Amino acid sequence: MNEQTLASSQRRITDKSFTILCIDDESVNLKVLASIFKDDYRIVVGKTAKQGLEKALEVKPDLILLDVVLPDESGFELMVKLKAHAEIKHIPVIFITGLQSAIDEEKGLTLGACDYIHKPFNYGIVRARVNTQLELIRQRNLLEKYANFDSLTELPNRRKWRNDSEEVWQLAQKNNSELTFGIVDIDCCKLYNDTYGHQQGDIVLRRVANTINRVLYEHHGRIYRCGGEEFYFYIGNHKPIEDTPYVLDQCIANVMNLNIEHKSSSVINIVSVSIGAVKVKPNENLTIDDVMECADQQLYQIKNSTRNAAGYAELDTQGLVI
Repeated sequence: MNEQTLASSQRRITDKSFTILCIDDESVNLKVLASIFKDDYRIVVGKTAKQGLEKALEVKPDLILLDVVLPDESGFELMVKLKAHAEIKHIPVIFITGLQSAIDEEKGLTLGACDYIHKPFNYGIVRARVNTQLELIRQRNLLEKYANFDSLTELPNRRKWRNDSEEVWQLAQKNNSELTFGIVDIDCCKLYNDTYGHQQGDIVLRRVANTINRVLYEHHGRIYRCGGEEFYFYIGNHKPIEDTPYVLDQCIANVMNLNIEHKSSSVINIVSVSIGAVKVKPNENLTIDDVMECADQQLYQIKNSTRNAAGYAELDTQGLVI
């Protein structure tokens, strides 16, 4: 790679949305690091291991530059603590040190560091090594985005649902709060595709998905495409729980207001949706699968009766319908 190509590559990855946490007890070192990166990235600093851990948990930076020698405990000890926290253990760490021991370097890499930068700082080397790690982060984020989102509707997909639903479940259990989980299904979708073609069917999927997404977003909910014409969703406990049936009805009404012709529908001559939903207070006696199975039963009852409606149930702590 020639100098012009390298410079171009470096310019592409400079991004103020990236945050670097620098942990070093020497003010001079922090000033040097800040001077190298302040024009390209957001810089946060800590002068002790305690401050560094607090900043890491608070800011959740994209990269951590960690001095091996700190006044309260070693960088190695702090590294162990960083890796013990699920929400920050994935953050890459580059050790910065004046030590020249190969044993220390091996120890740091064994603990999970991605690189070493030696003091005194060489500006070019420091910048190149940090930019390399941030480029890897950028690429990983891009891959994760494509892996977690449905390309047709641009909604998060089933893989993302598994991760997010587990997180909101655990948070609700911790806060002793309630959630509503549910399934949306487009009525007579196959008949629509047979009549109007799959290309037009894809357009309908996008329009319906975006319409319901807007409704749920207003009520602190989120929707995921988890099958052909099937979507999973949750609604958080930010509204009185008695508002949930209203939100479900609003989703159904807004889809009907799209007024998309569907002459082959056995329900109505426009595109409609059916919904199965369950309110629950997450606890150790239940799993998300239990709740989604109940939501599927609610959906099944609706699809075998009127369709274009919502089936709604509440579960007790044992998973029994109230």
